Amino acid sequence: MTVGPRVARWVRMLLDACIPRTCAGCSTTLAVGHGAAVCSACTTAMLPPPAPLCPRCGLPLVGATASCPDCIRHPPAFATARAATVYRREDARLNPLARAIHALKYGGRRDVAATFGALLAARWPFDRDVLLVPVPSHPARLRARGHDHALRLARALARCSGLALATGVLVRRRPTPAQARLAAGRRRQNLADAFVVGRPALVRGQRIVLVDDVLTTGATADACARALLAAGARRVDVCVVARTPFAPAQAAHEGAALEGGRGGR
Repeated sequence: MTVGPRVARWVRMLLDACIPRTCAGCSTTLAVGHGAAVCSACTTAMLPPPAPLCPRCGLPLVGATASCPDCIRHPPAFATARAATVYRREDARLNPLARAIHALKYGGRRDVAATFGALLAARWPFDRDVLLVPVPSHPARLRARGHDHALRLARALARCSGLALATGVLVRRRPTPAQARLAAGRRRQNLADAFVVGRPALVRGQRIVLVDDVLTTGATADACARALLAAGARRVDVCVVARTPFAPAQAAHEGAALEGGRGGR
């Protein structure tokens, strides 16, 4: 039996009245029937990245440069990368966005994926004739987390936007050391040949959009894009919840803070 939206809302309100939920970003109690995992104040604070942006990786630029230095020195395989919002640190403490991402990945708050999926859909920057592909984690990390956060984000985005989604396309064939504490060059070396396309027929001739939570140096997205293009994809773009607004040297430090030393992109 299919449950209609009105019934689902009443069920949600009943559950909220019995077991109040808290905002994944600031821990305030959410109102009964609040449809998202993040309160309105925290969502409002998740502003889009400020222009101008690097046309390739989406890094907010400072000064008159047309592209970020890292994309000039090491052009990534993906065509463009865009984020719904920016990850920032405030007073040496993780901000609500970072806390919500951490709650999704490590705190069991799987409902955060639906909230971020809606945010991604609302700020969708690409054409619609694309195929969504989540960035994969190694099976060992999936077992430790208990779920695949990138897959949940991609599914939520697909539901909100009506975009096509392909699962099981990319496979992470070998574990890699944690990315968060590595500089950009080390990250690229760390991820060389780490991904393989398990279903080449699905990507051949397609325009792919990779979906993930955070883009730091772009090394993971670059490695995924190279594997997809080698398998015949026509083009690869990247769509993430948040972008770190820092140069690669700073991004290693900020990524470590965001991920709590457990990973990074």
